[in-house]
Formats: sequence, C-alpha cells, structure tokens
Amino acid sequence: PLHHTIRAKMKLAVIVPVYRVEPYLRQCIESILNQSYRDLRVILVDDGSPDASGAICEEYAQRDERVIVLHKENGGQSSARNLGLKHIDGCDYVTFLDSDDWLEGNTYERCIRHLEEHPEVSIVGYGYNMVYPDHVHPLIPSQETLTREEALRLFLSCKSPIVGALVWSRVYRCSALAGLSFPEGRLWEDVSYTLEVLWQSSGSYALLPIAGLNYRVQRPGAATESRLLDQSDLFLSLESLIDRRREDRDFLTYANTLELSYLWLQFKRITKERVLFDTLSSDYLTFLRKVQSRPYISVFSSRWERLRHYWLYRHPLSLLRLRLLVRELFHRHK
Repeated sequence: PLHHTIRAKMKLAVIVPVYRVEPYLRQCIESILNQSYRDLRVILVDDGSPDASGAICEEYAQRDERVIVLHKENGGQSSARNLGLKHIDGCDYVTFLDSDDWLEGNTYERCIRHLEEHPEVSIVGYGYNMVYPDHVHPLIPSQETLTREEALRLFLSCKSPIVGALVWSRVYRCSALAGLSFPEGRLWEDVSYTLEVLWQSSGSYALLPIAGLNYRVQRPGAATESRLLDQSDLFLSLESLIDRRREDRDFLTYANTLELSYLWLQFKRITKERVLFDTLSSDYLTFLRKVQSRPYISVFSSRWERLRHYWLYRHPLSLLRLRLLVRELFHRHK
C-alpha cells in the first residue's frame, strides 16, 4: 500500500528500491535530499526488507514532504522499480538509485539543467566512482552527445562502462520510459530494459564529464556478489524480449546483436578454465544456437572484433576450443 500520498508536482522522480541496506540507507537518502536540485519526488520502495530499512524510510518521509514510501512484499529489485514507476505521474524526468550507493551534491542539478537547455536530448548520463573497501576508482566519460543510433551501437558492443546496463547512471525524460517495465523474477534485469529504453527514446544521449555517483563495490550480501558467473537469466530475459517483439525485425536484429555480445563476454569467462567450460558451456551454446538462427549487425570498428564475433556466430566451437587451448598452453608455460 501507498503510505504517503504525493503532496506536490515535482519535476524529477528518484526511484530507490530498498532491501536489507540498513547500514547504508541513511547515506543514500541524505545524498538525494541534500542535492542542490530541490524539485524532487523521492520514491522509496521497501521491498519487504526484514531489517529496519522500512522504518528508516518512514522516518525520512516524516521529515521531508518530498519523500514517498511504498511498502510491498519481497519480489526483487525489478518489481520494486516497477512499483515506483507507477508513481511518477506529473514528473518530467526520472532516475534510479540503488539504496547502498550515494550521490555527489550537484549531480541532478547538472543533469536537469542540460535536459532543459537541450530539448533534443532524451537521456543524460554521467560517470561514477567505484568505491572498493580499500580504494576508489573513478570512471568519468568525455563530454559528448551521441545520436540515438550511436548510443544503441555503443550499448550493443558492451564496450562502454558508462553507456551500459546501468540504469542508475543517467537521468531520463519520462517519455523515454513510457510503457516499459523491468522483467521480474530474474537477475540482470537492467540489460533488456536498457535496450528497450534506448530503442524507444527519440532523442540523443548526452554524457557529462562528472562522477555523479558513488557505487559501492564488493559489499557483503550485495545482489551483484554471487551472480557474476551464472548469467542464464540475462539470456532468458533477452529471449523473452525477442519473442515479445518478434514482429519488429529491426529491433530483433539489435536484440540478437546484444545477446551475441554478452555471449562472447560469458564465453571469455568460462574458457579461463576447462572445468568451467565443461560444466557451463552447454547452456550457453543452446542460447548461441538461437542467436545463429537470427540476423545480427556488426557494431565494431576494429577488424579483429568484427572477425571474432563473426567466428563466434558462424563457428563457435572452433573458436572456443582454440581459446581454451591457448589459455592452457599459456598457463603450462607460465
């Protein structure tokens, strides 16, 4: 149920899924409320958290009328974000933030200013600091504006740490997200959602040369901690998306290209050791056979990268066995 009604029309909706983040939640919420940009609707979605996170959300709602708290049974991050998206009516812009991360002080002001000064831009992205237990690694893009097609192709290549499947590193015009929802019940939900957003957005994609957010890496109990090796949910989500939009041949080709790129990244991981390859390869080869039945486009400027994807698409076992052999010879002579 909705515990706090929307009290005013705000320009930027900030959706924050909350689950078992009691030690980090205050820092996250305060980094939003202390933004130099004040015209915010902060939507905290308590996803049935068993700790005190829900009570902390209520505390901030009592202190600041911009905060809305939604409580729901546990259903995962996607269902929490989808519930939040149902409460952005009247907002011009929307963004997401994970509840264990926190913002720099003027992030949203810079994004909203850019969107208001450039009506041709649909999405504004920014860099972030990767905060490890013992050091901080900033990832800051160059300032540039990508066309819709350039942003799509960069995303399909899986080469950019900024224009990737990170829904929290950008601010969107609400029109770019209209009618879309995250796939529920699966991990790696950001991948297929981001593809649909980039496909649907009509304008360009601007990048700001700032680290606007602090992303906490290797947090104990984090959702990302145990899902690096098994990516079957990612490919199941892409297959579901392709089935749902099969009549749109152009979209199918882009989605198939994205799946091929992610399959290459996954095969890179599991060919590091033969035992991993022998254990995990059959599932991903099944996905690859589906990819081979559909068209893809080349999104790389490098001849080697184009050739590598061609060989994965046409002769996957030959390429993967060669990679395994090279890895084994390398380790034998190391």
